[in-house]
Amino acid sequence: MESGKDEMLVDKLLVNIFLVFVPLLVYSALSDHRHRKHTPLLMGGVLGVSSVLCIMFSYIWYGLYWDLRYVPLILSVLYFGPKAGLLNITLMVMARMYIDPESMVVSFPSMMLCYLGPLLVRRKFMQLNSMLLRVGMNMLMSIWTNIAMLIFLLIHSWANGRLDKDEVELIRAILWFGVIQFLSIGASSFWMEFSLEREEMRRKIKYAEHLNTLGELAASMAHEVRNPLTVVKGFLQMVQSGLEGKNRRYIALALAEVDRAERIISDYLNLSRPQIGNTELMDLSGMVQQIVLLLKPMATKQGVRLYTELRNEIYVHMDRNQLLQALIHVTKNAIEAADDGGRVYIKLAIQEEKACLHIRDTGKGMSQEHLERVGTLFFSTKEVGTGLGTVVSFRIIEAMNGSIHYESEPGVGTEVVILLPLAQKSLLAAEG
Repeated sequence: MESGKDEMLVDKLLVNIFLVFVPLLVYSALSDHRHRKHTPLLMGGVLGVSSVLCIMFSYIWYGLYWDLRYVPLILSVLYFGPKAGLLNITLMVMARMYIDPESMVVSFPSMMLCYLGPLLVRRKFMQLNSMLLRVGMNMLMSIWTNIAMLIFLLIHSWANGRLDKDEVELIRAILWFGVIQFLSIGASSFWMEFSLEREEMRRKIKYAEHLNTLGELAASMAHEVRNPLTVVKGFLQMVQSGLEGKNRRYIALALAEVDRAERIISDYLNLSRPQIGNTELMDLSGMVQQIVLLLKPMATKQGVRLYTELRNEIYVHMDRNQLLQALIHVTKNAIEAADDGGRVYIKLAIQEEKACLHIRDTGKGMSQEHLERVGTLFFSTKEVGTGLGTVVSFRIIEAMNGSIHYESEPGVGTEVVILLPLAQKSLLAAEG
């Protein structure tokens, strides 16, 4: 009889593991398909169905349902957001009410705790750059769900008079089940991370090909366009010297537009091959202070306050002029987004052996759709703008082996996180 139960337990467990990995296969298939997108709600629904099926194929022992329903729940919250997780937990609650409404007094609080845990740590999870740390966070959430289940299972057993009789066996089963769930979430989160990494790699390759094509086209056209612009600029300056009043102002306006056209051409040329010149050891906190001094008049004019929190002795080995150009552009965008009466917070610290620069504004923020387009060609939230400056900033930072990441929430503001490799001097100072 015991062997029959063991076989049934193994069968149910294998079915649950299969049901956990089916949504991951769906995600990979949608990622591979060029014309299909995996929206958070779609993946929340797919993972929710997976959780429901896990409940339906539970192993019932001691009047309790033993399954892997919380693995898809953790994945939906951490990877696809609160709405996806809410859809998942709603489907789980509905399924549980349909199957066994009497046990909802105990299972509902347990489910909600298992949902709230990943929800509370999601912001921190999204800031992690290491795949191992992100997998570790998933596995930590698995431990959290096991603790929540353990508490409510013991309460349930005690309420039904089973705790005294089978306490040791029940706790042993819970611990073994916790290990199985721990390994399942570890394997599934590794799969998710590899899928995300592959998707990001495809996006970067496509983006690089697009930029290279545009860069070659821009390089071939730049000199042809610049020559007539130089002639026009020269004649305008000659005409301006002999004019007065309104006519002189009109010529000044025309010259300003010629200068803007030249800057746009330079930005196009920098798209494919940012000109990284001589690198040097520099104090990043000193550079940030310099940027604040340069942009403070602009911020004051727009009624924006700048706040800084800078750690000293953060050194990087980079092209000063190129890095200065990129950081000025990002900070300037934050000031422009903050509007009158807004604030811009600039924080410099060391994170995961890298220089970490946070630039946060209290502006209107961006929707998820706009956020996904930041750093792409011809996208700008400004009424007058090409988006080239942001693209060039991305290229400069990436050319220096750094990374730039945007986070935003409508009505709250936008935060830019820039990670740059530390020079050896900073690493020694941090260890000291």
